Amino acid sequence: MKKRVIWFIIIALIITISYLASLSDPPLDESIKFVEIDSYLTKQQMSNDIDSLTFTFEKIHPNPYRFFEKSQILSKMNSIKMELPDSLTTINFWRVIDQIIIGYNDAHSKAEDAYVLTDYVKNNKLFFPLSARIHNNKILVSHSENLEQILPEGTEIKQINGKTDKEIIGDLFKHATRETQSLKQLEISDDFGFYLWKTYDWSSDFRIHYINNDSTNFDSIALNGIEWENRKTSKKSESESYVFKLLANEVGYMKITNFNSDEKEIEHFYKQSFKSLSDNNSSHLILDFRGHIGGADSYGENLAKYFAKEPYRKLSKAYWKITPGFKEAFDRKFVPKSIRWFKPIYLVNEYSSIFYGAEPNELVIVNYEMKNPLSKEKRFLGNVYLITDHNTFSAGSIFAEMFKHFNMGRIIGQPTGNLYSFNGFALADFTLPNSKLSYQVSSVYNVANNEEEGMKSVEPDIIIDIEKDPLEYIINNLLDDKK
Repeated sequence: MKKRVIWFIIIALIITISYLASLSDPPLDESIKFVEIDSYLTKQQMSNDIDSLTFTFEKIHPNPYRFFEKSQILSKMNSIKMELPDSLTTINFWRVIDQIIIGYNDAHSKAEDAYVLTDYVKNNKLFFPLSARIHNNKILVSHSENLEQILPEGTEIKQINGKTDKEIIGDLFKHATRETQSLKQLEISDDFGFYLWKTYDWSSDFRIHYINNDSTNFDSIALNGIEWENRKTSKKSESESYVFKLLANEVGYMKITNFNSDEKEIEHFYKQSFKSLSDNNSSHLILDFRGHIGGADSYGENLAKYFAKEPYRKLSKAYWKITPGFKEAFDRKFVPKSIRWFKPIYLVNEYSSIFYGAEPNELVIVNYEMKNPLSKEKRFLGNVYLITDHNTFSAGSIFAEMFKHFNMGRIIGQPTGNLYSFNGFALADFTLPNSKLSYQVSSVYNVANNEEEGMKSVEPDIIIDIEKDPLEYIINNLLDDKK
């Protein structure tokens, strides 16, 4: 009889555990985010959506008025609402929302463009056919997207569709997401046609006035727009998240484009890479973080233990706004539904332990502890060089600041794409009630180790012109003990 009871309990436990393991969150209903860009919204609907947006920022964001006084933001919102026309298409209202969110000067809070762009492309609307960059307050042609080089590289564009170059530059800056003017300029120059689309309702032909390189006279040309799939800038190659190889003279080269991979996989990658450095008696390691889009900042902290010379930490501290929506989004992303009932599990995760037990909407202050590097016998003792550029973003920028603050090596290239201290961790999606446009709001404010909270991004030790290759510079100028 006892054996039967024991077996019954065992079978019941197996069934219960199997059931719990099978539990998962229902898939998010992405359909609510798809929009018809040519549908119309009334002034009242748009005004209500702007109020909803303002309310959400106030509730979710840890410091929405970091750069501007609250009265200044609210006054601006009222002016925008008063100037709204009686009706607007959804895409043009999206442009208003995009500009409002960018006005908070937080590169992680954003108006979602994917669903608007999807409908735009589906309707066979077209894009600007030239790539261009902004330099010295001029718009200079880089190349033609899918045509022969009709306008030579360096041709100065003076007008597009009746808008002067100065007007265009000023308007594009209002739709660039980065926090400083210099970063905005580089961001726009990376994909001029995309930011032109974000800013203006131009969808077919483009009338361009320009000045030839060898002339001071104005000339003009009319060009047809091109389809999204024909844009060269839309065909950026998908690179691996991380790659390691040995260059000439046993120089180690590690390229990391994000910290979004599986934690066990990237830890294995680190171990194998540093084993290769040891096996080949390498004395130089180059970390290439150009184009690093971010991810889990703890991955950068784990990387640093292999070469740091002293205790270190990824950040000085952070302020977390713990709203119910944030908790729900966190659970969906990081905590399997089957184990959420076991509350102590939240104390195991580095991030969830921060808000375990926090009151709704509480602003929690987290002071980060120092981490120890590996012992001298196990870590890499050679020279380490870090390459950064204006697209070294979020967790990539956090890594760069930590690397610089704790003297882990030398940084070469361009300043990073984030401020030293910045808002981030925008997990939750929000949808405006009338337009159904979706957007994200930051939930965390990260404070750098040097506690710099101004309008500065991480500066390299050696700045290399953006047109030149910092990897080539390192190899030719900084590796003294070539073999």
